[in-house]
Amino acid sequence: MLKKGTLSLVSLLLVTGLAACSSGGNQSAQTSGTASPAVTATAEKAADSEKKVELRMTWWGSQTRHDLTIKALKVFEQKHPNITIKPEYSGFDGYFDKLSTQVAGANAPDVIQMDYAFIADYAKRGSLLDLSPYSSKELKTDDLDKSMISAGTIDNKLYAITMGVNAPGVVYNASVFKELGITEPQESWTWKDFQDISTKISAAKGKGYFGSFDASGTTNIFEIFARQKGVGLFKDSQMGVTKDMLTEWYAMWAGLRKSNSITTPEITAATTNALETRPISLGTAAMDFAFSNQVGTFQKVNKNPNDKIKIQVLPHLDGEKKIGEYLKPSMFISGYAKTSHPKEVAMLIDFLTNDPDAYKILGADRGVPINAQIRQQLKSSLTENDQMIFDFIDTVSKHSSNIDPPYPQGFAEIDKNFTVSGQKVSFGQSSADDTANQFLTNANQVLSKTNK
Repeated sequence: MLKKGTLSLVSLLLVTGLAACSSGGNQSAQTSGTASPAVTATAEKAADSEKKVELRMTWWGSQTRHDLTIKALKVFEQKHPNITIKPEYSGFDGYFDKLSTQVAGANAPDVIQMDYAFIADYAKRGSLLDLSPYSSKELKTDDLDKSMISAGTIDNKLYAITMGVNAPGVVYNASVFKELGITEPQESWTWKDFQDISTKISAAKGKGYFGSFDASGTTNIFEIFARQKGVGLFKDSQMGVTKDMLTEWYAMWAGLRKSNSITTPEITAATTNALETRPISLGTAAMDFAFSNQVGTFQKVNKNPNDKIKIQVLPHLDGEKKIGEYLKPSMFISGYAKTSHPKEVAMLIDFLTNDPDAYKILGADRGVPINAQIRQQLKSSLTENDQMIFDFIDTVSKHSSNIDPPYPQGFAEIDKNFTVSGQKVSFGQSSADDTANQFLTNANQVLSKTNK
């Protein structure tokens, strides 16, 4: 295994302070004759602040996230009485399909929760607001980590601000591990260890209970596998992975499926991205794959509330060329390019990014805050679960490799095709070799068409 990076969370996310917010009182003056320039400017400022503005904001997530976000938006409205926020939220499934339709109809929400995987696609389509003109006044970025600003910058324009940082991992039911006397996953565990643990759990718990969810059709987990082999999922607007890598990936999951160690094809196909539907939440599996900011929700929606949900880094590959684990901007917040209220959009994004009152409500639901002072303020009031997430991020920051560039245009279609390909193999509808060939051919055609 290569020497692991030693970049600490503090050095990765260091910022220089908390952006200060101030507002001056408005004065009205009445004089006989022509008003002075100062009085005129003050009157115009007052009139502007009294103008009623309604912003639509869309996001995806669990019911927990919906409740916390709405509560935070109410605080923003209290601070800006002339601005009303109309929330539009849903689960992740279908979120970007709906957003794409709204953008095509020139009716997208003013403020959009955006993902790292799709930001380049939407930015290059001209769908996102360039926030650069607002980055010194309405949207304060001086105190935000420069690497996080770069993550939201496409072609030298700022299109998104991340609300936090997270990392992929394996969530697991520690109570089941304790019940069965199985040692919990360690930071150094491998895919072989993952397979052995899954098999032990399934055998011990009996029919209907599985060691893990079948992630053979989950693109971002396969990406980790590819990174461990030293390649990116994409390279020069084409697929960066090979047929042999895909067939090896399918073979690993086929072995687990044969021993009943992972969810059946029927259960896997019926599972959605809503955490309430995941087998680990329903009490029928011990492990699943997720991002660190989802641990709290997994804990809240678990069928057995006394069970303890934890997270560990993704398994390593024996002889891996580099560590696949990475830190990721969690959820971006962007503006719609055709919004009628760009200044107010920037103000709302600033609130969600920099205001301690917002983070007191939101906590780590969208990732660990990238503002060092806010992280410090939160530490004293962290729940045991949030402290675990903060510690996990610290571990990943010391033992990870850099995240790959944002996915190219066409990723949404490729992601869906990867899921379908995994299902074809699991249901025995197509061989691993034929599926791998077909997937790569179709994916490269999509990339050639959308990235000319």
